[in-house]
Amino acid sequence: MPALTVLAFPTALVVGSASPGFACSCASQRPADLVALADHVFTGTVVDIGEPAGGGVVSSTDPVAYTIAVEAVHQGEVGSVAVVESAASGASCGLEGMVVDRHYVVFANADADRLTASSCGGTAPASPRLVRTVERLTGEPTAPDVSQVRREVVPDARSSRRSSPSAADVVTWVVGSAAVLAFVVATALGSRRRRRT
Repeated sequence: MPALTVLAFPTALVVGSASPGFACSCASQRPADLVALADHVFTGTVVDIGEPAGGGVVSSTDPVAYTIAVEAVHQGEVGSVAVVESAASGASCGLEGMVVDRHYVVFANADADRLTASSCGGTAPASPRLVRTVERLTGEPTAPDVSQVRREVVPDARSSRRSSPSAADVVTWVVGSAAVLAFVVATALGSRRRRRT
């Protein structure tokens, strides 16, 4: 039986013929319900999509980190950069199909010290219609909370981009290199003196 996809704003119901538990099934909800169920709702641009955490063997449930430059906060408190985790595959209700440099309205939930989202939560491209609908439900958006950036932007080993070295790393490298150089010079001078005597 072919896969059947039924779309409802902005959730989806997917029924597949593969093994049980393979498909993601979302109950159709109104925008007001999606806003009520989300801890944080914000608009932003995806700037990085990490690799699944599973390493060589990837499961559809392995988390993927989406780094988002936040432009407007509709609900909750979010920093100017937010990292949102979701399952790697849409079959497990993950945010599969998101694209770097594209604007989205993100419906996220707080899970301990991280933000999570799913394809059932309402996250979708930031069309003018969706943004207007969210603003009608939540009121005028606010600017992101810059005080939360340090907490939310945590270096992630699963990220597809390497982070730049910190100032402490640079200082450590310089001091270590200087020590090695001093040892080499001292050894060379000692050898020259021994040869002269």
